[in-house]
Amino acid sequence: MGRSAAPLRDRSDRSGPSGIAVGAAVLGLVAVAAFGAVLRLAHPGPLPADEWWHGVASVSPGSPASAIAVFLAQLGGGAGAAACAGIAAALCCALRRPRDAAAIATAALLGVLLSELGKSLVLRPRPWDQLYESHGTSYPSGHSMGAAALAVSAALVALGSERLGRRAERAVALAALGWMLLMMWSRTALHVHWLSDTVAGAILGASAAVLARRLWFGGGRAAAPRGRTARAAPR
Repeated sequence: MGRSAAPLRDRSDRSGPSGIAVGAAVLGLVAVAAFGAVLRLAHPGPLPADEWWHGVASVSPGSPASAIAVFLAQLGGGAGAAACAGIAAALCCALRRPRDAAAIATAALLGVLLSELGKSLVLRPRPWDQLYESHGTSYPSGHSMGAAALAVSAALVALGSERLGRRAERAVALAALGWMLLMMWSRTALHVHWLSDTVAGAILGASAAVLARRLWFGGGRAAAPRGRTARAAPR
């Protein structure tokens, strides 16, 4: 009889983020908290880089760029972000990957908790010339956090799947990066956040995604080289 190969398994069933990734996530959270403390205690206003980008990224009301920025603002808001995370989790459940779904939901919830905690403690004022009505304090950007949490979670799902090739993984990673940068641009172009708010939000979201996946999948372990199947059954 010929040899029969065992079906490919998802690498996500065997490995989670590495210790280096988890350490980077923790350092990111510490950096966001430390910068927030500086804003609260010493300098709540914009930094020179914030002021420079505030002028560069501005859009004209009624322009196509403004319409895109407003659409992203609406999509990345509370209801929109929850819907996107819910759709991603539901898709993972449909593909019989419940732990991926749980990691996505956990990342979204953890990110919201960290973001709202930061806003309530730092109390940084928003820019004075908003082009889109937004309420609450400015640091960190909740929209940027939500976009990063979902994007990094999706990238981790792709990296954890044996079914995707390298090109598909790179495509997902590039799409995730593009989504984060677009949301960050939207928040600053509409003058509802400073650049440093969006950077902090993106770090929070990415860190939440890594820590949530570590919670559900444990530490990373060496996976079999791509394309290898399980040891063949004896003749």
